[in-house]
Amino acid sequence: MAPFRFQLERVLGWYRTQADLEEERLRVCADAAAHAVAEMERHRRDSLALQMEVLRSPKIQASELAALGSFRRRAKQLDRELREKCQKTGQALEQQRGVVLAAQRRLRLMEKLRDRRLAEYQYETARELEALASETFLAAYARGMTE
Repeated sequence: MAPFRFQLERVLGWYRTQADLEEERLRVCADAAAHAVAEMERHRRDSLALQMEVLRSPKIQASELAALGSFRRRAKQLDRELREKCQKTGQALEQQRGVVLAAQRRLRLMEKLRDRRLAEYQYETARELEALASETFLAAYARGMTE
């Protein structure tokens, strides 16, 4: 009997490669989202530290208060921008998770098909071997009867 050959092996390989690529894209999206969150937290921490440093000073000049007000406005604007960036990267991450799940689903389906075909092949091989063994036994038995 010929060895097992899954005719869709190239398709299975392509699905496997595609799933790997999508998982890599997911890692990139996760890294981008984590970086955006870290950047937002760092900005908030640094902004708060700077404001507290100015407000702790025993004497605050009017020009320092004006600069602090400008700094707060810019810090709020940057905070909004960073929040939007976090939201966008989070959405991209969720969307990529869906793409990865779909790619993994297609890959699992193709692997199940291959496994089913392999099981059928093994069953057919076992039946052929059983038939051959039966024929061999009957031939030997028939030879023993004629002798």
